[in-house]
Amino acid sequence: MGPPLQNIQDRLAVLQTSYGHELSSAEVHDFYQKAPENIKKALEPFGYFKASITRRQLLYQNGQWRAYFAIDPGPALPIMKVDLAISGSGKNNPELRKLIANFPLKPGQAFQADAYDKAKNLLFQTANNQGYLQAILVSNQVQINLEAYHAVIILHLNTGPRFYFGPVVFNQTPFSPEFLQHFVTFHQGDPFSSETLLDFQQALNKSRYFENVIVMPDIKRAAGNQVPVNVTVSAPKAKQYNVGLGYGTFTGPRITLGADYRRIGSNGQHFTTQIKLSSVLSGLAAKYFIPGKNPLTDQYALSADAQKFTPKNGQSFSEKFSGSYIKILPDWQNNLSLNYLIERFRVENEHSEVSRILYPSYTLSRIKADNLINPTEGSSFNFNIQGASENILSATNFVQSEIKGKYIFSPTHLSRVILCGDLGYTIVNDLARLPLTLRFFAGGLNSIRGYDFSSIGPGRYLETASVEFQHKIYGDFSGAVFYDAGTATNHFNDVLFRGEGAGIIYNSIIGPVQLYVGKAMSKPGKPLNIQFSIGSDF
Repeated sequence: MGPPLQNIQDRLAVLQTSYGHELSSAEVHDFYQKAPENIKKALEPFGYFKASITRRQLLYQNGQWRAYFAIDPGPALPIMKVDLAISGSGKNNPELRKLIANFPLKPGQAFQADAYDKAKNLLFQTANNQGYLQAILVSNQVQINLEAYHAVIILHLNTGPRFYFGPVVFNQTPFSPEFLQHFVTFHQGDPFSSETLLDFQQALNKSRYFENVIVMPDIKRAAGNQVPVNVTVSAPKAKQYNVGLGYGTFTGPRITLGADYRRIGSNGQHFTTQIKLSSVLSGLAAKYFIPGKNPLTDQYALSADAQKFTPKNGQSFSEKFSGSYIKILPDWQNNLSLNYLIERFRVENEHSEVSRILYPSYTLSRIKADNLINPTEGSSFNFNIQGASENILSATNFVQSEIKGKYIFSPTHLSRVILCGDLGYTIVNDLARLPLTLRFFAGGLNSIRGYDFSSIGPGRYLETASVEFQHKIYGDFSGAVFYDAGTATNHFNDVLFRGEGAGIIYNSIIGPVQLYVGKAMSKPGKPLNIQFSIGSDF
């Protein structure tokens, strides 16, 4: 019987605990005699008004009383008629008329009190979201005829007057009033909507510009049916400093120092800088952000960075300057950039080269997960395309694209499967003039395990794939097995490098702590490598 049976059990349990003490034998027998009537009451909210309850047996075994009943719920009470009517200024409102035409309660359905309450709340919610804040039910009845055995539902709604958004007033903050108004996604004079107001508050809460956000409509002070909206916000500290220490089996010790100047002036501009030091990749980066028309979804960025990159098969020192426009949509992030790269590099035993490349790039990305730190279900997608022309301040012509993705799912509540893939393709006029940082590499924990970080390559083409199975073994600890394959090469049909192995994962509050033992299957002797990392799957 599902929910009806659960309601019976819950009702009887509440009645039992209402005695406040362990029941005596006489009280148990009295409870047993009255139980059929209580069972009938528990079935009525689900439309069963002709239930037949038979007491079967009351036993005392092993220090416990057990009662047995035969329950025949009988036929469910059908809805014969649904009388819906709307009056007031919103009687012709399109959204309310649409709801009436598609009302969830219809003749012929079995009456259920829960469904009735949900439908009634939906009526109020729709009216409220259309600006009818004083809507009332002038008639609200469920007429149950047990002789004819049917129900008639009567809901007559008077919408009252329509209300509209008034001025939006922010409390005193470090930001200018003009900048704060850019966050408002509705206009004064638009129909008032609680749903719109809730979306507005949630967007402010997610913004980097504010910490605590309270959005309150002041209906009592509505003038001309325009409702003022008061927004109380607090801004985070103006400066934040970050220090990171780590160790990778192939990168050695890693040090990260960063500073975030969250407010430069009163118009939301901010600046970040970061220093990274490791044996493979070291650099200094700075980025200046300028909010766009809607600071929640649009921003511009100016950046400069210098880095030293020393993979196994080459080395480079580069300086890059970029201007970007970033657009955030509900599920996607778009990044359009113009970059100027100056790089001195050497590939394997070739002569050093100096290349200057002016190239635009476009990136489309998305992350969806039930938990960004330790997801059980989720996916990520990233597409990038970029290119340059010798005719426009560049050492060579090239077009390059890359698609990579990750998919995580849980076949059971104790296990996860992680699938990853990465494909890259480059068309280049003079490969020798293409900087090292614009070529593909593979190998390492997030690529092909069992091989050194960026030890495979460089190449014009990239193809990697990975499958991993994890299963919880104790508490927050999981065991894993994996198989990786791929390459970074100048010849698209080259033999793939293969890696396989096992690992231990600890799901901490800052993300998984991962320790893997990988076997380089494509190397002579299939040597083992230990790889370690801390951080989120996404």
